[in-house]
Amino acid sequence: MTRLYIAFLMTASLVLPAFGASEKSPEDFPGVSAVVPRAAEVVESAGPVQADIAALTESSLLREEMKAARNSQEALEARTRALGDPTTWNVDRLLEMRGRASEQRNYLKRLMDDLSERLSRMEAVRRAWEERRSFWRNWEQALGKSLPSIPEEAFQRAREAVDGVLELVEAGFGPMLDLQNEITDLQVRNLERLNQVEAILNSLRGNTFSRTAYPLASLKYISQFGPGLWESVESGVAAVQLIRKDFLRDSGWIITLQVVLALVTGIIFSRQRKNPNITREWLFLLAHPWATGIFVSVSTLSFLYPIPPALWRLLLWALAAGSASILISGLLKNPRKKFMVCLLAGLFILSLSLQIISLPQPLYRLYLTVLCLLGIPLFLVISSRNIRQRGSSDGFSLALRIGAAVLFASFAAQFAGYANLASRLIESSVETVFLGLFATMVIRLGRGAIEFVLTRKILQEKDFFRRYGSQLESRLERIFEIFTMGYAALYLLVVWRIFDSVAEAWKFLLESGFPWGETQVSLHMVLMIILVLYASIQISWGIRALLESEFFARQDLDRGVRDSVKKLLHYALILVGFLLALSMAGLRLENFAVLAGALGIGIGFGLQNIINNFVSGLILLFERPIKIGDLIVMDEEWGTVKKLGLRSTIVETLDRAEIIVPNSDLISEKVTNWTLSTKIARVVVKVGVAYGSDVKKVLEILQEAAQSNKDVLESPAPSALFMEFGESSLDFELRAWIAEVDRRLIVRSDLGQFIDARFRKEGVEIPFPQRDLHFRTIEKNLLQALSGRKEEGPGERSRGT
Repeated sequence: MTRLYIAFLMTASLVLPAFGASEKSPEDFPGVSAVVPRAAEVVESAGPVQADIAALTESSLLREEMKAARNSQEALEARTRALGDPTTWNVDRLLEMRGRASEQRNYLKRLMDDLSERLSRMEAVRRAWEERRSFWRNWEQALGKSLPSIPEEAFQRAREAVDGVLELVEAGFGPMLDLQNEITDLQVRNLERLNQVEAILNSLRGNTFSRTAYPLASLKYISQFGPGLWESVESGVAAVQLIRKDFLRDSGWIITLQVVLALVTGIIFSRQRKNPNITREWLFLLAHPWATGIFVSVSTLSFLYPIPPALWRLLLWALAAGSASILISGLLKNPRKKFMVCLLAGLFILSLSLQIISLPQPLYRLYLTVLCLLGIPLFLVISSRNIRQRGSSDGFSLALRIGAAVLFASFAAQFAGYANLASRLIESSVETVFLGLFATMVIRLGRGAIEFVLTRKILQEKDFFRRYGSQLESRLERIFEIFTMGYAALYLLVVWRIFDSVAEAWKFLLESGFPWGETQVSLHMVLMIILVLYASIQISWGIRALLESEFFARQDLDRGVRDSVKKLLHYALILVGFLLALSMAGLRLENFAVLAGALGIGIGFGLQNIINNFVSGLILLFERPIKIGDLIVMDEEWGTVKKLGLRSTIVETLDRAEIIVPNSDLISEKVTNWTLSTKIARVVVKVGVAYGSDVKKVLEILQEAAQSNKDVLESPAPSALFMEFGESSLDFELRAWIAEVDRRLIVRSDLGQFIDARFRKEGVEIPFPQRDLHFRTIEKNLLQALSGRKEEGPGERSRGT
């Protein structure tokens, strides 16, 4: 193919000058001197083109593939005839046949695409060389009109080379078109079979709430139990698709991979039994390492099988359900729960086996009826015993009652002849339970795997994983849970036969939407916006965490610089994510022109405070007059800056109360920052002593108090000062410097206690305020009362009081 493509490019380069040659005048053609070399070029280029055309028309391999496709189609039709009327097939057999027909359709499509590509390239060569033949014919005619003699032999060689290529192309078209017709015939036959199965499946889905069988109590239902019924059972068992050798040959690598994964997983968990540091999510797995290996192998690699035979599919489901029931039983302490898990696993495998052998409808209805009649009292008895043991109802008891209600509804539908509805209720309910159990198992395994990887020693040596390992673990676990539960929700739609596959359900949901103006809003658009925004947030967190742990710590940058860089980076990534989300959703930015104008008007009126606070926040980040951890005073309120936000700043007061301060207030109002450039602060202790005290002694005591305190700095040196003669005392001040402003009150208290103790020891008196009252006038009766009280004796005054 590559050689043909190169040859075609060479041919095109030679042919392009010839386009429109029929319209050229004689003067427009090359001269007679170019005939011989051009003819040689044509002859030379014809050889590789003919070789490539021969390779294109070589159909031996293609005919072998056609023979295999024809045999596969005939085998599919023969099996369809052997299974009888497709309208009597159960859902499992219909899905199996649809899968085989879809596989055949894809195979035929690949053959048709290959053949169509060959024909397309041959057609391109044919057109190019027909243009060349026309060019040489017109050139010869033009030279013959203007010259008496022309190189006839050169023109003859060119014509023979061109005709040889075109004859080879024409000869190859016939067989290739015959093969194309054969493929088309097979595609039509395959499409008829596929449409027939699809129509039956759609009919079953549409007749879920329709009566599709005779009532159980009718004579018509009972009359179905005849000799022919048992013959149908035997034919159904005989028609089960066995495990073919070609399946083992084509899928051998998948089987080998599953066996190796099961063995490796089992060995790893067996060796981890004695590990005391094993993740708590895997503790229940250590008791059953081989069941864990089987469950992991089957649940993770079974999707690689294109269309496994029925018996192999039954084996995979049996291994998955059995291993899952063993592992889930290890999580449960209630023996009744363990019994129910094992019972449901057995019923699930039994029901699947009966569907695979296409048990006749009367017998399968009888099986489901017996299942309902036995299951209803069993569920109610287990629920009542569980309630008596616990003393109250719980989720398990409620689930049992719901199960009993489902069985009763199924029995009622079966009794009335609504066979599809009855079987759907039981089968889908059991599958729903196991889907939930499988999802729980997968989540537990995923959590344990994430914790196991992130706690490895090689990762814990990195500062990023030591500081942010727990946050990274929780974020990864949340993402894994979302994907697991999302897939389980899609598969739940398949379980209840709303869709036939997860891919079909996903495609339908992505295409669903609603019109919004001139834009069609689809779920795909919404999911892409959410995904891009969520990814931008997570990427922002990861980059900021890496900067904080790996870069900032080594550069010894200021805390405020760190926070400023991280916040600006966060805002930039969120903005980029938002614009990218709009672009991926198919929304153009010019569509938001009207919205931007309305937003501008809104900013001018109602949103001006918000924008003012936002701009003020950017100023705080760039100028950094206030940083996280600073001790500030605003409106006579002391507090520590805890968070610089987009709109506001959170300040924690000394009473542990949090004040939300708009950023604009921090820019426009007066704010005292005690730790803007340094945390060194001065402590002032004022003290007064009685008149007559030894001033020098007082100064020595104050200086001693400062020097004896370990928090007081030697430089700047503390100073004890005599300030003034007060009204009742001699006033002094002790001024000392400390390294941490946070200890300001504590140091002041320590200094005061020391000074008080030394004053008491040295006999220095701290006076209280004294006042002398001088009365210029006084009422006469008040003066008499004071005189009378003065003349009373001590005993009389005490009795009077």
